[in-house]
Amino acid sequence: MKKLLFVFGGAFLGIFLLSLSAQAQGSTAAQDRLLEAIDHYTGVTGTVDDARAKELLLEVSENKDDVLAQMWIARVHSTGRMGFERDLPHAKRIARDALVRIRTLANSGDIEATFLMGTAYDEGLGIEIDYAQALQWYKTAAKEGHILATHNVGNMYQDGRGVPVDHTEAATWWLKAAKAGDVILALRLGEAYEAGRGITRDIEQARYWYAKAAKAGNAAAAEALRKLVSPGT
Repeated sequence: MKKLLFVFGGAFLGIFLLSLSAQAQGSTAAQDRLLEAIDHYTGVTGTVDDARAKELLLEVSENKDDVLAQMWIARVHSTGRMGFERDLPHAKRIARDALVRIRTLANSGDIEATFLMGTAYDEGLGIEIDYAQALQWYKTAAKEGHILATHNVGNMYQDGRGVPVDHTEAATWWLKAAKAGDVILALRLGEAYEAGRGITRDIEQARYWYAKAAKAGNAAAAEALRKLVSPGT
C-alpha cells in the first residue's frame, strides 16, 4: 500500500512540476511577445511598425492576468499610441486595476514594471500625476538599459516636466536611446543637430538621423531630409 501511495504521489508531483514548467514557459513566451511588440513600436527591429506592435499587444493582453500587458493597454489608450483609439477614462480604469501588482513587480526589480510605474506617474494612470516620481522610476529603469525609459527621461528634460527645461540633458538621453535602437527619437535628434539645440550643430549628423527616421517610415523626417539636402526646394 505504501508503495502504491509512493508511486501515486510521485506521479502527482511529476504532473504538478510539468504544470509549473508549462506555466513558466507560457509566461516567458508572453513576455517575449510583449517585448517584440515594444520593439516594433520603438523601431528597434529597424522599422517602426505600429500595426504589428498592436497585433502582438492585443494577443498577449487577451490574458487578463498578464499585468504588464494590461498596463501597456492602458498606456496606449491614454494617448492613442500604436494606432489604438485614445480613451483616457478607459486607460485609467485598466491602470487602477493593474497598478498594485505593477508596483509589486517594480519593487521586486522587474524592469518593465519599473518603466510602467514611471508612465503611471507621468500620465496619471491609476494614480495622481507626480513628475518627480515619474522621473525617478524612469531613471531607475534607464540605468538597467530600458530604452523607452531612457527616451522618456529625455522627454521630461525637453518639456520641463518635474525638472527645469534642459535641452542638453534631453539630447544626451535621447542619443543614448537612439543608439540602443529607438527610431522614434531619430527625427528629434535630426532636428536637434540641425538647430544645434542642446548639442553641437552638425549637419552631417542631422542628415544621418533624418535618414534613419525616414527609412523607418517617418514622413516628417523624409521631408526634413529633402529640405536639408535640397534647401529652397
